[in-house]
Amino acid sequence: MVILKSMALVMGTQKLTDASHQLTVTFDVKAFPKKDTLTPKFIYGSLPNAALEKKQDMYSLRATSRSPLGIYSYIITLLGSIAVVTGMGWLRKIFADTTAEEPFRDINAVRIRNIGLLLIAADGVRLIGYFIFNSMTRSHFTPPFQQLVDVGNSFWMGLLLLALAVVYKRGVEIYKENQLTI
Repeated sequence: MVILKSMALVMGTQKLTDASHQLTVTFDVKAFPKKDTLTPKFIYGSLPNAALEKKQDMYSLRATSRSPLGIYSYIITLLGSIAVVTGMGWLRKIFADTTAEEPFRDINAVRIRNIGLLLIAADGVRLIGYFIFNSMTRSHFTPPFQQLVDVGNSFWMGLLLLALAVVYKRGVEIYKENQLTI
């Protein structure tokens, strides 16, 4: 993803001419009009107890790769990629260091804690990015809209990993005490 966005940043244009055939970045947004004049439309299928509801206020915002929004998207993607590579590196080291002879190691407790902190930080960056995006676009469109962002899942997973790191650390202490008594 970083490579594609880097190519789009270098090869892209400054002006949006044809969004369907141009290298663009896309953001899912929800508009907040002052009053809803259009009623939602329902699409009925073969299920008698279900229908699709078309929302009138959901949009995809397209921007060129070289625009401020394109550069914002590139930076967010780059930060996300760095976080994923770092977290996967720590996870790989945890699996490489865990053996049947020595299942509990101090360094793995630190790595589990770091992965938890990384997940919490990722949600923090997403939240900050949400406010940056909305401040960049707020005054340029009518009706006003806000970016749709999934925030909170990484935070809870990070807290869960922090708790697991504490339990793992206690397991390391018990393992060391057990090794001394044998």
